[in-house]
Amino acid sequence: MLRDWQNRCIKHATETYTHQAGYLMLACPGSGKTIAAAHIAKSLIDDNKIDYIVCFSPSRIVCQSIEQTFEHVLNRKFNGRLGALGMSKTYHSLINTTELISDLSNSRVLVIFDEIHHCAGDGDSPSNVWGMQLLATIQNLATYTLSLTGTPWRTDTLPIPFAKYTDPEGNILCDFSYDIVEAIKDNVCRMPQITAIDLEHVVVKKNHQIYTYNSLQHLLEDEGVSYQAIIKHPEVIKHLLSKSIEQLDNLRGSSPNAGGLIVASSYLHAFQIQSILSGHFNKESTLVSCRFDDSPELIDYFKNNQSEWIISIAMISEGTDIPRLQVCCNLTDVTTELYFRQILGRILRVTQNQSNFAYMFMLAEPKLVEYAKRLDEAVPGTYTYQKSAHLIDSIDNSTKSDFQKKPSSSKNTNTNTELDFNSSDTSNHQLDNKNRVDELILSSFKSQILSSYLIGL
Repeated sequence: MLRDWQNRCIKHATETYTHQAGYLMLACPGSGKTIAAAHIAKSLIDDNKIDYIVCFSPSRIVCQSIEQTFEHVLNRKFNGRLGALGMSKTYHSLINTTELISDLSNSRVLVIFDEIHHCAGDGDSPSNVWGMQLLATIQNLATYTLSLTGTPWRTDTLPIPFAKYTDPEGNILCDFSYDIVEAIKDNVCRMPQITAIDLEHVVVKKNHQIYTYNSLQHLLEDEGVSYQAIIKHPEVIKHLLSKSIEQLDNLRGSSPNAGGLIVASSYLHAFQIQSILSGHFNKESTLVSCRFDDSPELIDYFKNNQSEWIISIAMISEGTDIPRLQVCCNLTDVTTELYFRQILGRILRVTQNQSNFAYMFMLAEPKLVEYAKRLDEAVPGTYTYQKSAHLIDSIDNSTKSDFQKKPSSSKNTNTNTELDFNSSDTSNHQLDNKNRVDELILSSFKSQILSSYLIGL
């Protein structure tokens, strides 16, 4: 059964193709863009306007999901082999377009671009070879193009292929739009509740000097402290995990298959999180990374079982469909609005036997808070401020005492937690030696809860 917005979009796209070859659909993450795209393709096949379909998407996991959806809707194989009605490929495959160009020149083909913002080019910038190839070849050779996006902008501000823009504002013009406000009203997407956790009292020991801060924003203004370092701090990880675990445990009381997503910043960071999740909270988890060849299989297995937590390093983002995910612990160091919305989209999909609320827990990094408040303004919502006097009750007291016994180069022997606990991490996010922080002490957190879309619906 198609949703009302999908029926409207399919009808509009079919009519639009009578006078233009390209169509751009904006639909919020989790609303069912792929199913709508498959039915648009079926309509063109039934009307004898195309012979073949080629879909491009950002990753192998999304590619496989598209193949399954199109096979179901079209009732034909969609693996690119003999007798198939189409194929699903990654954008990376566009590096070699010779065969595709030949096929487009000799056939009536619909080319579908999932998350089209992955391709960009301004005619001068070499930043994205995919975008340049698309602009130069496929746009002119395809019989029809269908571009899909849930986040219609790029952090680098390069123009998106096949998109039309207003002037002078530069806003993208979509042929069809279905935003998150509509999706929540229609009960297509869950209502997100975003909790931004601030650092209420932080002590930093640097170059034998003691500095105190009363918020994350003030701490980040110090040149010697990076956000990448803060999200790797064990007490930060424990606190965000405790909030996320408490929420998921509550949800699983009535929905045993509800799942949680933890987004890490690096390979070693993910292992650190997994170790704390297991050793401190006695919670098992699945870890997926592009370093693991079996990650697509692990994601598919997690999708269909009832285990609680999956930890991802740049694997579960846009288009990855795990509907049972309902809680997200955001510990990534990527602070762009594009990535923020993509991650949030992973927990918004409405399912049976689960509540229509989605929960994200993150640090109150200024840009992330700005994005969350912007979402909250889309529909009148509620803003609640909560403060806690201490860390969290579940943190072992032995942790503090153990650190207190560590030798310190300063005469001040306050409780301290080593900042440089992960010196073996080979990522590029390293502190400048001149401004090196020796110790980072966290004594309390405070939470800002941004409850989006809870009023007026």
